[in-house]
Amino acid sequence: MKIVDTHAHLDMLKHPGPAVKRARDAGVAQVVAVGIDLESSLKAAQLSRELGGVFCTVGMHPNNAAYTERSVWSELKRLALTAPAVAIGECGLDYYRDRTPKDIQREVFAQQIALATDLGLPLIVHDRQAHEDTLAMLKEQHAGRIGGVVHCFSGDAAFAKKVLDLGFHIGVTGVLTYPANQELRDLVKLVPSDRLLIETDCPFLAPQAMRGKPNEPSYLVHTLAELATCLGREPEEVAAATTDAARRLFGLPELGE
Repeated sequence: MKIVDTHAHLDMLKHPGPAVKRARDAGVAQVVAVGIDLESSLKAAQLSRELGGVFCTVGMHPNNAAYTERSVWSELKRLALTAPAVAIGECGLDYYRDRTPKDIQREVFAQQIALATDLGLPLIVHDRQAHEDTLAMLKEQHAGRIGGVVHCFSGDAAFAKKVLDLGFHIGVTGVLTYPANQELRDLVKLVPSDRLLIETDCPFLAPQAMRGKPNEPSYLVHTLAELATCLGREPEEVAAATTDAARRLFGLPELGE
């Protein structure tokens, strides 16, 4: 049974190499290392060259958007082409933290949607307490043509339907395992199996069994187990479905290649 961690901040781990090895031993065969600014995108690209089964993205997180210089965009585009990247992001809107003015967040998000469209790459979308604006921007920028994932999904069933109607996937993290998160456990039952992705968002959001520890890709097996329970399906079946969805969205090679 092999699975894919579709969202990991490997550059934030103290020892990403050993963490990736533990992931492989646990059955996590591929990891998408996600960039949140130019520096982390460069690190993600480097890790994708050094570690087998690791693939990178490049992007600018909304919390970092206020510090984006004009020259960064040409650097991100160059890196996306040369790495090569499998997606643009993590990008989007965050109205929970007051680190970047909303108008700047929207401007930087629009630039990354345009970059993804230009390069024909999917988007990894951060959406925190900004559901309507996130959806509006994706529609206005015709992001459905390239698709992507709303990672660490935090909306309700109505918002999930709108995201799915736009052609996007829904990413589920270890928060699925938290006792208080029954709404998400109910919601995943409504999502087509070919549009669900599993992710750690490590080193954040460790699953319930590992709460208090820095999260890492090997812990993805706990989210898989919980998702299988929610769906009333065998873990192997859910592993196959989420892995196939990840491979198709990000253009990942067959496991073992």
